[in-house]
Amino acid sequence: MGYGAMSVDRRIIMKTFAIKSADCSPSVLELVNEMEDGFVVRIVRHRDDWEDVSEEFMTRELFDTCVRTGYIYEKSA
Repeated sequence: MGYGAMSVDRRIIMKTFAIKSADCSPSVLELVNEMEDGFVVRIVRHRDDWEDVSEEFMTRELFDTCVRTGYIYEKSA
């Protein structure tokens, strides 16, 4: 995918959201880029001795549903 070629270190994170989970490990969703029909998001799942990081496209409709239902919520600055 085209957006995966950029260095993560040089990206500007627009907003950071906590992901609701039954697991004690904190996970976050970072908005990396906004597009007309959605967002490029970076999901970071923190584990005991490593991090699982993925970058995906999320439709605007799915993002809005996750916020509305409380599945994700904006972290304070």
